Amino acid sequence: MPSPAHPPVYPPPPAPPSGAAVPATRLRPAAVFLALATVVALVAGWPLAARALPDKEGLRDGARLTIGPSGSGRVVLRVRGGGWELSRSASDPDSGYLLGRAGVRVRASRVDLLTTEAAGRLWPGLRDVLRASDAGARLGAPGSTRTTEGRPGRTGSAEQGGRRGRAFAFAAPDADFAVTVVVLGGRGADREALREGYALARSARFEDGPA
Repeated sequence: MPSPAHPPVYPPPPAPPSGAAVPATRLRPAAVFLALATVVALVAGWPLAARALPDKEGLRDGARLTIGPSGSGRVVLRVRGGGWELSRSASDPDSGYLLGRAGVRVRASRVDLLTTEAAGRLWPGLRDVLRASDAGARLGAPGSTRTTEGRPGRTGSAEQGGRRGRAFAFAAPDADFAVTVVVLGGRGADREALREGYALARSARFEDGPA
């Protein structure tokens, strides 16, 4: 009988300042829960990271953010608008970045896909990540979207921890990895910052090798 399709493997988050790094790996099914748990811990810590880490780095409009380990496929995102700050301790160029501006937070993550079928599990997998750290989190039904270069993807409403916005998911052309971007704003968040967060997500461009 054919084996069931593997779900997307969400990468472990960067190590906190006082903790040990969790090495990234292509996980067997028995280890999927551990990978999910590490991503959940990172997502749940967004508000704390934004308040507690004195390591913000300003980003200029048009700045290039490259995600992916050396020698592998990478995704490039472009910052839209000024005033964004990157949290260094909550970011890792191999796996993803956390940005903030005017009450809006953007989490961009690279996701390994073990099989081509796993691309179809991106949206349910992202929903599981959000709900595991917040039972009240919601991810709306996905609709079609495209990057600025025309790459097809999915987008839908997102809500977590009292913050609302949208989520985006785009698979690479070879369906061996993907990028997910979650843009959330709290009450009173700047609407322009939300729109520019969405534009950042749609700026995704995939590269085969070192950028």
